[in-house]
Amino acid sequence: MDDSYCETTPSGAAGPEDGRKGGPPYAACVQCQEPTEYPESTKGITLCPVCEWREAERTACSG
Repeated sequence: MDDSYCETTPSGAAGPEDGRKGGPPYAACVQCQEPTEYPESTKGITLCPVCEWREAERTACSG
């Protein structure tokens, strides 16, 4: 079975973290310390995309 249709990035393409190199310094996630999509100058709580998603799941289900 050919799983090539499931590839999200072609081989040799830059991943999301590769595009951040050389840019402004990015703030660390307050939960996991991974780089976020926000510059260090952003005020308040900064979360990486994964932690943002998990936080949204928690708040959506806490009805």
